[in-house]
Amino acid sequence: MSTPPPPPLARGESRTRSRRRIFRPNYLSFSGTYRCNLNCAHCCVPIEWTDRLDIATAKRFTTECAALGIRTLGFTGGEPFLFPEFLERVTRHASKLGFRFDKISTNGAWWRDVPQLEATLRRVLRAGWTGRFSVSVDRWHPVRVETLAQFARSAAKVSRRDDILTIAYASEAPAKGLEKVQALAKVLGGFVEFSPLLGCWMMVAPEVSATLNFNHLAAVERAETLADNWDGSWFREDWCEGPGQAFIVNPRGEVKPCCGFASDLDQLTIGNIREHSAREILKRGRAHPYVGKVFSKGLLAIRDEVLAKDPGALPGATTNHCAFCWHVLTRGLAEGVPGRGGQVGNWVDAGKPQHPAKPGPRAEKLGV
Repeated sequence: MSTPPPPPLARGESRTRSRRRIFRPNYLSFSGTYRCNLNCAHCCVPIEWTDRLDIATAKRFTTECAALGIRTLGFTGGEPFLFPEFLERVTRHASKLGFRFDKISTNGAWWRDVPQLEATLRRVLRAGWTGRFSVSVDRWHPVRVETLAQFARSAAKVSRRDDILTIAYASEAPAKGLEKVQALAKVLGGFVEFSPLLGCWMMVAPEVSATLNFNHLAAVERAETLADNWDGSWFREDWCEGPGQAFIVNPRGEVKPCCGFASDLDQLTIGNIREHSAREILKRGRAHPYVGKVFSKGLLAIRDEVLAKDPGALPGATTNHCAFCWHVLTRGLAEGVPGRGGQVGNWVDAGKPQHPAKPGPRAEKLGV
């Protein structure tokens, strides 16, 4: 597999500097709403929060990101299709700016009936959307296979593309958790098979085909008791070039550098588009005591700092980047940032706990 090209440079940034390990986002993602019609057991999004992102502010920030050389856009949520006017108007604006479109992450089950489904998809496509719809298909998302099949058929029909879908699945390993995708393929008259050329699984059917994107299930937020990510081996350092190097904007306007499971932690906020420009947020990210270190020195460097202070601070080794990041941040183990968030840290909003605190013996030892 060839090495991907370097991300675009910010204005005034030299090519020499870009080769250094540094926060240099090349991707913009908006979450217009926290709302969702599902309540998935593994989700780390506070779907009960009612905030919605102002469209005019999002458009202004998109323009500023384009000036920095960021030219790839995606949408997530909540369920983004519950705020379709946001998708439509921001897409139309980004299209005029020459953005490349990545994916709209959806559960595929937000629609009331087929006419409404196809009319909504048509609005977004006519606004200029040329990316894909990323549908979550796994045992964690309680959606009937027949519903997902209809979404797939309608998406292919309206877009006139048999490659309009990509499928996301959360699992412990790439070859696990494929049962629901296989069931979907059967309903669509297709099959699921591994592609050595692409290095991933694919669903191939007569009307629509899709690549499968594996999300390493991390036991964070609501899923803290669903799995044990401390599997005895350490993850491979990637300086968060995959899930990071991004401006992830949530419905409150807060910007995170990460689209992983820990992206809603307050400790990862590097700015707010209602208060800061894209250039200011870039500088704040680089100066952030945790974010700046992740992109310049890596998560393994943070691990080494934690263990140097207290060899018993971690439960063990993990291959899951996001689970490690979540653990370090919620337990207050990282330098320069407080510990809070999740069941153990007792997520707090406006002084009111969002979840009951359930600190165990280890949490008491760590002082959270």
